[in-house]
Amino acid sequence: MKLKTLLFIASAVAVASCGGPKEPAVVENVVAYTRVGDIGSLMVDAIEITVSNPKSLKGLTAADFDLVNNAPDGFVDPVTGGALVAHEDDGIVVTRNKNVLRIEAKPFNINGQRGQMWRSEPWQLVCSADSNLNVALDKVNDKRIAVLDDCIKGEFTYAGITREYILHLPKDEKGNVIENAPLLVWQIGGGEYNRDLMTAVTANRCVTSLPEAGVPCATLMFAIANPNYSYSASLDPEKIKLVDRNNALQMAFIDTLIAEGKVDGSKLFCAGASSGGGCTMRFMMQFPDRFKAAVPCCAMDPIVPIHKVEEKYDGQFMDDIEKAFQGQVYKWDGTDMTLADIDTKAFCNLPMYFVHADSDVTCKVISSYAYYGARERLGATNDLIQIYDDAHMQKFGIPQMISHFSWVPLLNDYSEGTAMDWLVKQM
Repeated sequence: MKLKTLLFIASAVAVASCGGPKEPAVVENVVAYTRVGDIGSLMVDAIEITVSNPKSLKGLTAADFDLVNNAPDGFVDPVTGGALVAHEDDGIVVTRNKNVLRIEAKPFNINGQRGQMWRSEPWQLVCSADSNLNVALDKVNDKRIAVLDDCIKGEFTYAGITREYILHLPKDEKGNVIENAPLLVWQIGGGEYNRDLMTAVTANRCVTSLPEAGVPCATLMFAIANPNYSYSASLDPEKIKLVDRNNALQMAFIDTLIAEGKVDGSKLFCAGASSGGGCTMRFMMQFPDRFKAAVPCCAMDPIVPIHKVEEKYDGQFMDDIEKAFQGQVYKWDGTDMTLADIDTKAFCNLPMYFVHADSDVTCKVISSYAYYGARERLGATNDLIQIYDDAHMQKFGIPQMISHFSWVPLLNDYSEGTAMDWLVKQM
C-alpha cells in the first residue's frame, strides 16, 4: 500500500479506539445554589449543569473552567479598603454524577462585579473544552437558596392587620423538626418596609445567620407593610401606634408557635437593625417579661427624637429616653391599640446588647449610648455595648461612607464576647 493510505487507516483506527470525536454538551437545565449575602445580594456557592448526553461530560476537570467577574461579598476589599475585585483563585471543584456536572467555587455575588459608576459586570462561567457549557445568570433556570428554601412562608392576621412571615424551624440530623426550640425574631430595617417578603428576607442574613452557624434556633421575620416610620416618628402618635400594632401581631404569632410546641416560651430573643433596632426597643417596652434578651443594632429613634435634631443641652437625649422608659406604649386590647404603662423594672431586667458603628451618619451612635445610659440609670446591670470602629467595619467589606451597615459584622461574627456569641450562650 501507499504511505498515504497507511496513514489514513492508522488515523481511522485511532479515532475508533477512543470512541470518536467528543460530542458537544446538550444542556437541559442550569441550577445555581445560593445563600443570602450580607448586602442584599445572593451569593453563589455552586452551579449544576444537567445535560441530555452524559458522555459529553466525560474527562472534564476544574482546569477546563474559569469564572469571570465573580466578586466576593461586601463593598470594599477587607484588607486594602480599595475596590472589590473578582477572586484571583476561583477555587473551582468539579464533580460529575451521570448527566449532572457540579461546579463548586468560592462564593460570588449573583449580580457579578461592580464596575464604574457601580454598574454590575455580569459573572460568567467559561468552559474552554466546550462552549455549550458556558453559563451566565441569564442561563440559570432555577435558584436554590440555602435555609430559606426550607422555611415556612405564610400570613398572619391580628390587631386588625395582616402580615407575611417567613419562619425557619431547626431540624435534627434525621431531618426532624426540633420541638420547643429557642426563637430569634428579627425586626426589619426601613429599607425593607413596604417590600415583598423575599426582598426583605434577603436584604441581610437575619433569618439565615444562626442556622448557617449550626445553632439549633428558630428564626422568624415579618414583612412590615407600612412606610418607614422616619426620623422623629415618636412625635407622631399614629406612626408609633402602627409600630406597636406590628409588634402586637408578632407577639400573638409567637404565642401560637409556643402553643404548638414549636418554640420555647422561656427562650425568646429579639434583634433588629436601623428602624428595626428602634422597633426592637419598642417591642421590649411592650413585652419586657416575655423575652430573655435583645440586640438592638444601630437603632433609630421611635422612642424620642435623636437623629436629625441637636441636643438642647449635653445629655438631653439620655434624659428624654429615661423619662420615656417610664412612660407608656400602645397595646392591643382586643378592639384597638390603647396606651398602657411600661413595666420599667421588667424592661430594665431584660438584658440588651447594643451594637453600633462609630462613623454611622444614618443613625448616629449617640442613640445607642443614650439607650444604654438611660437603662443603666434605671437599674439595668446586664447590658453590654459594642461600638465598631472603621477598621473593624472594613474587615467585613464595609467602608466608612456606609458604616450604617453594622448588622453585617453583627450577623457574621460569633467570636468570644460578640453580641451573637452572647446571644447563643443564653439559648
